[in-house]
Amino acid sequence: MTGYVHGYGTPEQQRLIEQADHWRHRLICDGTRLEEGSRLLEVGCGVGAVLAVLGQEYPGVRLFGVDIEPKQLEFARAHLARAGVEATVAEGDALALPFEDESFDHVWMMWFLEHLADPPEALREARRVLVPGGAITAIEVDYGTCHARPSTPALEGLFDAMVRGMAASGWSDAGTRLPGWLREAGFRDVDEGERPVWWQGDELPGQANYAADVLESALDALVQLPGTRDDELQAGLADLRGLPRQAEAGLGWVIHKSTATR
Repeated sequence: MTGYVHGYGTPEQQRLIEQADHWRHRLICDGTRLEEGSRLLEVGCGVGAVLAVLGQEYPGVRLFGVDIEPKQLEFARAHLARAGVEATVAEGDALALPFEDESFDHVWMMWFLEHLADPPEALREARRVLVPGGAITAIEVDYGTCHARPSTPALEGLFDAMVRGMAASGWSDAGTRLPGWLREAGFRDVDEGERPVWWQGDELPGQANYAADVLESALDALVQLPGTRDDELQAGLADLRGLPRQAEAGLGWVIHKSTATR
């Protein structure tokens, strides 16, 4: 299985908008410091969802985005206009960014490196376009850390399928590998930024539905895996959405929001 497991259809594009807003305060803004007038490049900007959040929360920052998929960029331009955010987005390869050396003060990558064959190479290219002392923020999850209580065989099968699916097309454990990738690419002052999350009580319904939406968006790709059946994946999704109705239920995984400097 190769390629972007979530696809490029309009429902997926809208899901990415909702996903960025879901993580607006918990992850994108939490711990982020951006100086007014600084130049920020998001590599793998997709539909402009994160750029829109950054533009709304840090209005003095000059925003740029690059993505390899024209369909995403077309959607991004319209979304950024609706969001009232000024940003320049361009088509380009993360391994050969269409910018001169030392063009940016900050590079941002979110849920992006997990889809690449060679993440350190993309990070080296990101380092090239940063000014000396410039910073990078990269956010990734380790799908193998996703766990629920109480669990079911169908739920475990769903989590396992997502791990296998991501491993087949990229990196299922990108979050855990991220700090090492940054060091391999030559970055210094690496803050690993490990963030274990555990959702329960009033927060659980929203998070369980969010996780189910992410997994459901990859369903067409996951059913192609050997030994995987659609009805079993659907049963896992039902158990995940129904998790908040179980006594003392919880759901968690481990995210890394790693930062470093050139």
